[in-house]
Amino acid sequence: MKTVCSIFGLLISFASFSQQSDFTVAPGAQRTLTATERTLSLKNFNLGDDCTIIIPPSMDGWTVTATDVTIGKNVRILGTGSFGGAATNGSHGMNGANCMPGANGMNGNLGLPGGAGKNISLTLRIRKIESLAISVNGGDGGPGGNGGNGGKGGNATCTCNGGTGGNAGSGGRGGPGGRGGNVDISYSTVGSATVSNSNFVIQNLGGRSGIGGVAGVPGTGGLGGGCSDPKALVKLAGAAGRPGAQGALSIQGANGITTVQSPDK
Repeated sequence: MKTVCSIFGLLISFASFSQQSDFTVAPGAQRTLTATERTLSLKNFNLGDDCTIIIPPSMDGWTVTATDVTIGKNVRILGTGSFGGAATNGSHGMNGANCMPGANGMNGNLGLPGGAGKNISLTLRIRKIESLAISVNGGDGGPGGNGGNGGKGGNATCTCNGGTGGNAGSGGRGGPGGRGGNVDISYSTVGSATVSNSNFVIQNLGGRSGIGGVAGVPGTGGLGGGCSDPKALVKLAGAAGRPGAQGALSIQGANGITTVQSPDK
């Protein structure tokens, strides 16, 4: 029983300590959050003028509850989604042997999707605030891969016409944009502080689609003739391959949801 009580007492002490902890960023400083700071319950939350807080790619967002908050001017919280990577290009078609068609170029691959913007939840009792800008736009999708070129058709011989050129590969579709992060701010005041929704500037648009990949170049047909026997019929050149298509755009990411409210109003 004593052991249980001791553990219970330690838990209460730890919870009390967490509630009284502080989070301070000096004016002009930049601070990248750590995994242990994903969710904070604070007494003092102080952000100096022109400071920047960065939510790293390894974290999905940030949640803060604080009972005594001071925020200076031009304070920024950045949690933009990552840019989608470029897709791989389609491989080129092999050239054909004599009389044989060239191989087709392969289509480019789909661009990688943009990352989602970070979700932010702030529950603040504010003593003083000037301006807080939060940017959690979704990341742009990556470009689609380029189509591969068609292979050249094989040349004519005494017994065959030139081979047809390989078709060009189409460009890959651009990657979809990432969704914007959700931002939920609930604020109240300490003392005679004056706070309104205009103290907060939120950017949480969905990311743009990546551009489509460029089509490959169709292969040329094989050369005609190709026979030194004057009695042989002239063999025709091969036709060129068909062109590929430009890669299409994908979808834009959805905008995040913004809620800024004060229970006092």
